[in-house]
Amino acid sequence: MGSLWIGPPGLMREVRQAATEFDRSVQIGVEEFAALSGGVTTTRLATPPRRLSLSWSALADSESQWLEALARNVYGPGPLVVIDPASRNLLEGGQSQGYGPRSAIGNSGWGTLIERADHVLTLTDPRDNDQLVYDHSHWIGYPVTAGLPVHMAASLPDAQCQMTFYTATEGFVSSHGPAPTLSVVPPAGAAFVALRVILRAWSGTKPLGPVIMRMGEPLAPGELGALGDGCPPMSVTGYSDKARPPHHDLTLSLVEVRRTPR
Repeated sequence: MGSLWIGPPGLMREVRQAATEFDRSVQIGVEEFAALSGGVTTTRLATPPRRLSLSWSALADSESQWLEALARNVYGPGPLVVIDPASRNLLEGGQSQGYGPRSAIGNSGWGTLIERADHVLTLTDPRDNDQLVYDHSHWIGYPVTAGLPVHMAASLPDAQCQMTFYTATEGFVSSHGPAPTLSVVPPAGAAFVALRVILRAWSGTKPLGPVIMRMGEPLAPGELGALGDGCPPMSVTGYSDKARPPHHDLTLSLVEVRRTPR
């Protein structure tokens, strides 16, 4: 990705000007405890929320108005889609490497999908046309925007990728594939893409291995193992605008939001 894309599902816009400061550090939430005996233990959040902090100097008025509208909830309370320019793979980290949690990848068909003790996901005895479904944790699929190409590839031998596009209200738009490496320009009205991997039959057990999905530039050889950055829904937590007409010095902070566990 060459630019930041941000907005509600189905209404993302590109912010072409590069941020002068861009912090996507993960706050891992580790707490350290030292016992009087000298022992040291740590605790940490299982899945720390992701945060973004961006700053622009002399941002154009048209782009600053869009960010202000998002900060002021003009288009609703959110959450927002944020595709940052450093994203290598929009799948979650575990999904991108064939690791758990098991709930992040569904399977349809005869094969048995399990998460081993080392968190590797394996599939046993699938039949032709069994499917792996790479679910998004919040939406019906991964957010997309019309006209911005989506690319997908999987590492399992003979695996075929498939994309199904939906509107912001979860209406069907179109389906594409299967193909070993799939590149599709989302049609008008598309807001989400559901990702599937179509399998050929095998006997025995195999690990799922890496999968990649990203927008923008086509996939290059050797990128299939890229660690997933995820594409979490986010909410604005901080905003400032120091206007210097016709430009703006602007900062924006966002945090990942999650559904309440059931």
